[in-house]
Amino acid sequence: MSGEDVRARYEAAVSGLGARVVAMRQAGASAEEIARAVHAERRSLAAQFKRQTPEPLRSLIQRRTLAVYGDPLGPTIAHLRARGKSWDDIIKSAMRPGRIPSFASDEDG
Repeated sequence: MSGEDVRARYEAAVSGLGARVVAMRQAGASAEEIARAVHAERRSLAAQFKRQTPEPLRSLIQRRTLAVYGDPLGPTIAHLRARGKSWDDIIKSAMRPGRIPSFASDEDG
């Protein structure tokens, strides 16, 4: 499977978290509960799809993510909260797939 195929499936899965947010809001969950739940799901998706990403792209993405966030799966809740992000900000960001690093297409990094 190509990196583009993996990326398309990842983007669809991340966007699909919106349905979970709607269901949790309808069930009366707090913003913090929703943020923690979808953030955890997003990190799980990141791990799953990074394992499926072909090399050398996988290593490039992991190095960039580690350099930017200090964690190969992306920002933690603690990181986001320390940067002043609200629970609603975290919910919104969990549903956005993020960008592909600009150097991801460069084989030399």
